[in-house]
Amino acid sequence: MKKTFSPRLCRFFGSPRSSSGRRGSDLSLSFCVITNGKRPEALRSLLSSIRRQKIPRFEIIISGNWRPDDDVIYVPCVDAAASGHLGRMRNRAVARARFDNVVVLDDDMLLAPVWYQALCAYRRPFDILTSQIRLPDGGRYWDHATIGGPRGHVILADGEYDENVYMTGGGAWVMRRQVAGSVVWDESRAFYEGEDVDFSRRCQREGFKISHCHEMIVFHDDASYTNVGRRVLRRADGRTPHWAQSVVRQLSASAVLSKVQMLRREGREAEAADMLRLAMARHFWSVTIRRKWWNMVKDSGGRLPGEAWYPDGDPIYVDAVRELSRK
Repeated sequence: MKKTFSPRLCRFFGSPRSSSGRRGSDLSLSFCVITNGKRPEALRSLLSSIRRQKIPRFEIIISGNWRPDDDVIYVPCVDAAASGHLGRMRNRAVARARFDNVVVLDDDMLLAPVWYQALCAYRRPFDILTSQIRLPDGGRYWDHATIGGPRGHVILADGEYDENVYMTGGGAWVMRRQVAGSVVWDESRAFYEGEDVDFSRRCQREGFKISHCHEMIVFHDDASYTNVGRRVLRRADGRTPHWAQSVVRQLSASAVLSKVQMLRREGREAEAADMLRLAMARHFWSVTIRRKWWNMVKDSGGRLPGEAWYPDGDPIYVDAVRELSRK
């Protein structure tokens, strides 16, 4: 019997107006995507997920290294793509955008079918609006998150505010034209040099507010990531949750605990989490396994309301991928 945590149900009410005073259904979008060309299938899936949103007016701008489709605007930035200078690629893409709402995306994102509907249903004015980013196993990614303050780097619950909130890289967040015209990315920053936090802080210094819409669901389409507590972990060697299923079936409760202890000593927190979550379902009577899990959650910033984990994949993700495969 598999243990799952139920995801929050999304509801959409009425037909509200956007921050510009027009009806939400009239929102026009410029999707700005960066790529180094190494994940062509993921990028094609992203493009398909955009086109299936039924957006009345939109454009797709790709910056980096890509062989463009007929209906996308391609901004070559091959050197920046090779060196990982993400800000340079994003600046080039945003400079070509012509609509009032600019969506910032990496090439391994996937829009859930409800994404545009949820954006149109968002009732309040915004400068910057972040999406809920889920992982293929149902966990949260760095979407509505804080960094640099007393809490450290943690994911926030829906409705939770922190003055150190930021937008993660290309996480399908939306900014108004005024923001795009006022702030640019630091082009000297490359991979893992905090270009997203730097951009967020400079937006905030200009007086722009970062808001969050939890119903705008997107997926970071990389199954090696998982979420424990309020932090994101990554499995080694590109592993997915499936690696642990056959292992846990063969182990006693005490053997699971020994394996988990070994994995944590080796710094493989994500793999240890996989084993504990599966073991809680298989050895449901084990108080020790359950205690180990909640200690791990505590070590990872504490419980995140609405947490979800599906060893066979988030149903919304699975359905979205199945639908895209029918194209």
